[in-house]
Amino acid sequence: MLINLLIVSLVVILFVALARRRAYVQFCAQLFFLVQAAFATWAVLNRGTTILTYFTLDTLGVTYYVLMALVGWIACWQSSRYLDRESLRECKIYLISFIALNLALTGVYFANDITVTWIFLEATTLAAAGLTYHRRTMRSLEATWKYIFVSSVGIAIAYLGILLLSAVVAVELPGTHEAAADLSYAGLTRSIAAGAGNPLYIKLAFLFILIGYSSKLEIFPFCTVGVDANHSAPTPASAFISSALVGGGFVAVFRVWKTLQGSDALAAWAGHVLLLLGGLSLLMAAVYLGRTKNLKRLASYSTVENSGLMMLGLGIGGLGVWAAVLHSLAHTLIKGSFMLQISVVGKMYGSYKAARNGGYFRADPLGALVLVCCLIALIAMPPSVLFRTEYLILTGMLAEGLWWVMIPVALLLVAVIYWLCVKMLPLVSRPANLSKLNTDARNPLLSVILLLLVLLTFVAGVWQAPALVELIDTIVY
Repeated sequence: MLINLLIVSLVVILFVALARRRAYVQFCAQLFFLVQAAFATWAVLNRGTTILTYFTLDTLGVTYYVLMALVGWIACWQSSRYLDRESLRECKIYLISFIALNLALTGVYFANDITVTWIFLEATTLAAAGLTYHRRTMRSLEATWKYIFVSSVGIAIAYLGILLLSAVVAVELPGTHEAAADLSYAGLTRSIAAGAGNPLYIKLAFLFILIGYSSKLEIFPFCTVGVDANHSAPTPASAFISSALVGGGFVAVFRVWKTLQGSDALAAWAGHVLLLLGGLSLLMAAVYLGRTKNLKRLASYSTVENSGLMMLGLGIGGLGVWAAVLHSLAHTLIKGSFMLQISVVGKMYGSYKAARNGGYFRADPLGALVLVCCLIALIAMPPSVLFRTEYLILTGMLAEGLWWVMIPVALLLVAVIYWLCVKMLPLVSRPANLSKLNTDARNPLLSVILLLLVLLTFVAGVWQAPALVELIDTIVY
């Protein structure tokens, strides 16, 4: 079935390249997401199946794939309205890059081997670069160059970690003088739990991999290239990058982190590293949220903050891991919805400058309601599910005796809440001249769909269904 998805996707890309009308391009886009929805259904029904040796439909990958298919379809639909003035050639390149990014993330979600994950993460760099450079301006060129260069450097650093890991856990093959390493996640878990290799080299390998993947997960130190990419790409594409691609980075880091849990010493060391990077990510987000005046960059630095919280959850262990996974899943829906509604704002006002826009509640009441609900969700106010996950993370720190970490983290979260509210609420309530707005850009149906998604996360914050608890337990334990 995975081969069928690849073949159909390549055929769709070929039809897009040959299409001579925008209507045909949009038809091909809907066809791709219809096939993706069919594959998502099949994957849910066949969880646990291994395909082509290197891909396993485990619960973690299937869950993120379903969310990617949902957010991707909505983002592609909004793209057709957002890019209404683009040429046919520009629409083709945009859609081909979008489909390529979906395919690359499919490989990231389902890969059961660390080298295969690395290959597909590198592929996401090229696909996301096509979306980032869509406008063909000097700013987008700079952002694209930075994204390709820094992400490639990061991926190269991660590759050094994989090489070091393969050398450390390699075992001599029977009857030969050659050594080989099982680089599947299951094989690495067994080798590390059995005490194979020098712990110092394994620690260095994990550090290299974590730093290398930071550009995808948008955590310190390489998170800034993701922010620049989101700022330059068309906003529907930014919504997909901030949700699905960040989810792919989390899956990649989570799988590597889990291989170390068989060794108490390595797990404790990895926890300290994650706490450090998570704290630095929160600090960077809090500082830059206060400096930025652009709504897209505001949303992007909010992603840095949330990714930092995910790392803090993994770092403290226990219920923190459970909270980190739930936080990541909820963030995919919330941030995707937030960015997609911001795309409507940008289209209506012709600008993403927070200081220039206002009166959105009068111009688009339903859209303004979506923004307010997303803001409540992102700042983790009840009934947001992020309130529960952040509560679990902070209390987990206290239970582990990390009060000296919890206090600065809590203060940074207060700063994040303050800046998000100060920058976002005037857009909704501030008086403004609405006579020059592009009211045709309003998309009530999109706002209804996004509102339902955000309300779904509110329901999860108030009542966590047994099916949801079982899903997270399966991923974590």
